[in-house]
Amino acid sequence: MQVLNVDTIKGMVRDIILNDLDSNINASDIRDDISLYDDGLGLDSIAIINFIVLVEKKFEISFEESEISASLFSSINSVAEYLHEKLAARQEDRQIIN
Repeated sequence: MQVLNVDTIKGMVRDIILNDLDSNINASDIRDDISLYDDGLGLDSIAIINFIVLVEKKFEISFEESEISASLFSSINSVAEYLHEKLAARQEDRQIIN
């Protein structure tokens, strides 16, 4: 199984923000580098928690408490890069086991 590329992951993250979060964000407001927080898209702490849960479900991963930080969830770019690395590591682990 091939690991998703970063651009595909960015699209999936945008879809979560637009379609799954209970927010009033327009697609035209979302840029890959815009802050997800108050100074950008305006996601509050509850929305960020919901976002984390949705990302975990969508990508079938779990974040360790030590992985969760404001900088990780600061933009679509940072989330997508991290997810790409995490998914690639998971794929490598599966290949080692097999």
